Amino acid sequence: MSKNATAQATPVQTEETHKMEVVYPKKEKVKTDLQEKAEDVQPLTQIKEEAKPLTIDELKRKAELLTRYAQKHGELTEKRKQVENFIISHDKETATVMVHDAQGEVFQSNSPKTIGKLIEFWLEEFTSAINETESKMREIA
Repeated sequence: MSKNATAQATPVQTEETHKMEVVYPKKEKVKTDLQEKAEDVQPLTQIKEEAKPLTIDELKRKAELLTRYAQKHGELTEKRKQVENFIISHDKETATVMVHDAQGEVFQSNSPKTIGKLIEFWLEEFTSAINETESKMREIA
């Protein structure tokens, strides 16, 4: 070949050219969106509110309300017990339900199905009223 030839000379292969070197990429800390958002969240600081002492009138009012709710709770519990006792002791053949309205009209039934539904309804109503009264008592206390 001449000096001005355009062909490139092939490099001479030695043992060093056959060796391959494994290059590992540098590990960078990769943050996910969730991790970034978690870092941005500031911890909540609890604000302590000082409870101011109640006045005597406020204490009396609370005591009065609590007493009234306690009486109501007692009455409702007693009525529910009466209904539960009726369920246990009544005879399905001899029970009768009688309803009087304000005008003097009367409805009477001795159907076991009607009496059973009425008792179920009363139990549900008394139980929900008792639960409501108890929650009001807890709010006051």
